[in-house]
Amino acid sequence: MRPISLQKQLVLRLLIVVACLWVLGLVIATMQLNEELNKTFDSALQETAERILPLALVEIYNREESKLLQQLPALGAHKERLTYQVRNAANQVLLQSHTAQQHDFNLALRDGFESQDGYRVFTVSAVQGAYFIQVAEPLSHRREAVLHTLLIMAIPLLVLLPLCLLMAIFLVRQVINPVTQYGKQLALRGAGDLTPIIPEHLPLELEPMTQAVNQLMLRLQTALETERHFTANAAHELRTPLATMMAQTQRLEKTLSDEASRLKAGQLVVTLNHLVSLSDKLLQLAKADSSGLLTDKPENLSALLLLIVDEYVRSGKHDIRLQLPEQVLMACIDADAFYILAKNLIENAVKHGDANESIHVQLSNKGELRVVNACEPLSAEQLKRLHERFFRASSNTSGSGLGLAIVEALVKGIGAQLKFLSPATDSKRGFEAVIQLPIQ
Repeated sequence: MRPISLQKQLVLRLLIVVACLWVLGLVIATMQLNEELNKTFDSALQETAERILPLALVEIYNREESKLLQQLPALGAHKERLTYQVRNAANQVLLQSHTAQQHDFNLALRDGFESQDGYRVFTVSAVQGAYFIQVAEPLSHRREAVLHTLLIMAIPLLVLLPLCLLMAIFLVRQVINPVTQYGKQLALRGAGDLTPIIPEHLPLELEPMTQAVNQLMLRLQTALETERHFTANAAHELRTPLATMMAQTQRLEKTLSDEASRLKAGQLVVTLNHLVSLSDKLLQLAKADSSGLLTDKPENLSALLLLIVDEYVRSGKHDIRLQLPEQVLMACIDADAFYILAKNLIENAVKHGDANESIHVQLSNKGELRVVNACEPLSAEQLKRLHERFFRASSNTSGSGLGLAIVEALVKGIGAQLKFLSPATDSKRGFEAVIQLPIQ
């Protein structure tokens, strides 16, 4: 499962917390509001009853038949919130509002508040319990008031949530930005750059992580340097005894009269040549794995490439077609590193290319180096494994299997891009190595 980004988690959780707190606030406010509204409406019911009762008694006393029911007419069409009725001690209705007949006031005649059948009723007596007035209000009216107030309080949440989302994204990005920059610094590091990173404005909680990463990089750098030193020292120490053995074997070969012995001595010379070549490759590999492949001073890559090609052309054994850019190509690449890189590419083309076909070497103004040789096309599996050390696509040719691995290590060290193509561009066969160099 793909993990959720830290920024999304923080924003999402912050919004959930804000929404939950807002809802909790609404619930508490609703409970408090409901309590206060009930007190207010109950007070209004009581006040209304106390104001109507004296007037109702005057109306009853002034009638000829005081025990007859009288319903007061409405002055105009309107929605009635309150209804009332006046009863005597015998529970006989004497006076009521124009909508009172629609509701059941079948309540005991005792002073105080009572809720029944969806109504809140207040009853109060007068004239020593001879008359009672009951004022009723529908409870739905109170619920509507609470709901209306709740909606008014909830609407800002719908408006503020998007604003909270934008603000949360902005603030979280500001906090996460140093972490993002730290990740970019790590990603931009070259393969040979293992120096510690000192990030700026990184949160205090992440300092142990950065310290652990820096310590890991230092330990890794120490281990790699130890490996490179061992490889370089071993290869260097082997050169002298190998050269001595080569000279002694060649002298022995010349003194031998037996053809079989001379043949074996010749095979030994070939083996020693292979060991000398392997020691040279190991030295190059140690150079490729080291740091310092980039320089502050630009080097003339055109001149270096011409020098390498001339070495092969002067031997007269290889047909190499060189195409250089019109202007001198400069780049801040160590001269030895570029020499080893180009030399291994051309050497690979010489070893594995068809002997009767030309090798094409091209360096463009944009810093693109191409080396193309004719051969049977390689399979996708072979192309995929060409960067592996000691891998050879063909067992019919001599070689250590380190040439292209050295090239790839150098390419990573200088921050270039490498790709292998087979068949070559605009061809049905051949092999092509393309390197995009970092140029100024």
